[in-house]
Amino acid sequence: MRWVSLRTIQPNRVLAQSIFDERGRVLLARGMVLSSRMVERLRRMGIGSVCIEDTSTDDLQTQGVVSPQTRQLVLDATYRSLRELANGTYSRVVKPNRVKRQLRPLLSDVIGQLKAMDGAGEHLGTVYVSGGDLYHHSVNVTFFALGVGIAMGLTEEQLIDLGIGTLLHDVGKLKIPESILKKPGRLTDEEFQYIKLHTSYGYELLRAVPDLSTASAMVALQHHERINGSGYPKGLLGEGIHYFSRITAVVDVYEALTANRVYRNAYLPHHAFELLLGGGGTQFDPLVIEAFVSTIAIYPVGMTLLLSTGHRAVVVRSPQKQTQRPIVRVIEDAEGNPVPVPWEMDLSKELTIEIVGRES
Repeated sequence: MRWVSLRTIQPNRVLAQSIFDERGRVLLARGMVLSSRMVERLRRMGIGSVCIEDTSTDDLQTQGVVSPQTRQLVLDATYRSLRELANGTYSRVVKPNRVKRQLRPLLSDVIGQLKAMDGAGEHLGTVYVSGGDLYHHSVNVTFFALGVGIAMGLTEEQLIDLGIGTLLHDVGKLKIPESILKKPGRLTDEEFQYIKLHTSYGYELLRAVPDLSTASAMVALQHHERINGSGYPKGLLGEGIHYFSRITAVVDVYEALTANRVYRNAYLPHHAFELLLGGGGTQFDPLVIEAFVSTIAIYPVGMTLLLSTGHRAVVVRSPQKQTQRPIVRVIEDAEGNPVPVPWEMDLSKELTIEIVGRES
């Protein structure tokens, strides 16, 4: 299996990974054959790439940070919690004094799975419609944050509170008009000031929930603060920012940069990684950066890359500490033709060859 762009996909390819809506429900199931009509519909829905079956990479299998079943349950719970908190309408399933009780067992399951794989996870290559980016972003940020929290030695209860805070950290965005949130062009100063209010809105919503800790609510308020005081809403410095928020700041930026948005294409993961490393000690807590580096493989198995030689290659492995330059399998030449015999190379040893693009 490998990831391919919907701009270049050949007709009648078979899905190797299901496509989800904003609640984690399956829209198109694994094994479905993609017709040209389906591909065009997916593009209109805001999907940039899909994971397909491919004979040259049949031996490759993705390793998600959690099981698909757990991810789907967390997505659904996140969707319901965010919508109901923002709207002030609570069902029999999610009530304001039962949010933590509902999310705790799901997060305990996630934490257990992360610990079983030593907290190490891959870049989260899940396909979803553009209308669900808030919910998938929240779940991805949570998985990354928990991996970092495990690496930093947080207790089980601290991890639960961190996980709740990250799942709900953007709830205030549901109070911002979509015309601003999804504006394709540059925001005006007035619009950006309005966007900034989502942190305060979110904090107010979460502080009104009796069973949520102050630490969880702080994640909503402070996840855009920076340790040099350049963030918002209060321009806090260093340890004046809650450590849950310092963790969330790093993973929130990375996840946002590496995802396609209506107003820009995704950054290459190693470029996003370098931006974070460059901000260590200035914008971001260096201890968090160190833990983040140890917990993530930024180029996941199956990602299709464009190399500076013109070849297309698929990630085979991302050795720890070398995730910016993975081991790849070359499958196409510079003209886009399949190579007669695919071969593998370790980009950490081929320093003259650069990654210049990815299928997204």
